[in-house]
Amino acid sequence: MLYATGVPRFGQFTDKIQTLRDMQGVFQQHTGVRDYSAEDGISPGICHQVAREEFIDVGDFIQATDSHTCMGGATNALAYGVGATEYANLVHNQFAFVQVPESIRFELVGTLDPGCTAKDVILHILWKYASESETLDRSMEFGGSGLASLSMDERATLCNMATECSAKTGICEADNLTVEWLLERRPGLNEGAVREAFVLPDEGAEYDGGVHTIDLTEIRPMVAHPGDPDKGIPSDPTNGAYIDSLGDVEIDIAYAGSCTAGKDDDFAYYARVTESALDAGLTIPPNVDCYIQFGSKTVKELSEREGWSDMFERAGIKLIDPGCGACIGAGPGISDDEDQVTVSAINRNYQGRSGPGRLYLASPLTVMASAFMGKITAWHPGLFAQG
Repeated sequence: MLYATGVPRFGQFTDKIQTLRDMQGVFQQHTGVRDYSAEDGISPGICHQVAREEFIDVGDFIQATDSHTCMGGATNALAYGVGATEYANLVHNQFAFVQVPESIRFELVGTLDPGCTAKDVILHILWKYASESETLDRSMEFGGSGLASLSMDERATLCNMATECSAKTGICEADNLTVEWLLERRPGLNEGAVREAFVLPDEGAEYDGGVHTIDLTEIRPMVAHPGDPDKGIPSDPTNGAYIDSLGDVEIDIAYAGSCTAGKDDDFAYYARVTESALDAGLTIPPNVDCYIQFGSKTVKELSEREGWSDMFERAGIKLIDPGCGACIGAGPGISDDEDQVTVSAINRNYQGRSGPGRLYLASPLTVMASAFMGKITAWHPGLFAQG
């Protein structure tokens, strides 16, 4: 709501937006919840990202009124979105009745190719499993030896998009990396207590949705394409396609951000591609609008410390303060007409969500590589050296 009044198409809702702001303040006073108000007109960030940075711990049970609450599963927490009525009951009574969901396990093995990220993994799962309703209403459990090769931010990407799989939630097994990541951010935590709180599957556990092995070495750069309304194919995150099978898809907009792709590691990906492009003498072409939006103030501060923000701007990339932005159609990065093509690191490409144009979902690496090339392009080391 912070930036909504600056978005022209929200102008007619100005009064309602202010009412929501006022009600939020009243709710805060009555419940004593933490104050995450904007400072100097800048939001502290997207709630899912700020929550995992500040307070979602191993073994926590989290409910919130947004479907991407499941992002908290990266830290081995049970987290999922609920409706307003259920949330109000939780706030008032301090407990909730929960029907335990059935589970489906994804056993990750191997390691990803340098041109792939966890976004490609979850797009693969959406294409091969969610499209067949295998993840429907289930808890998606991620484990296996390959999980250790994925950072905590990458695990958050997997859990975040469990909701696009129509799953109840997503949860990652805890390991040494989980402990290290939490202790860096929670000075008051005790390592022993964190390990004792690990939620792990029982030996010989049976899964209603089965156990499915995902060989990370076989994952290829992917997109979720916008479908073809003329043929009755709706725009949907399950519309998987390998980039090398797309042909030339020229783009007008490249958007990098959202809770799915506004984390520390996502910015490291953006920086990797941008640095490589600048070294090759490239900047964003004039026919492409490229935006990067921070997921939180913490991420913004990291980008500034590392010198990434200055580098992005030298390359012709427009930076946006923390928020949901184009992912919810509220800010720069949305399309203006149905002929525009966007490649985006967000989590949903439903028709009209981010403007009327055609939207391809892709990984942070793919989005940034595409921005410099002017067409949807998979990243790989040496891409720009090829000319």
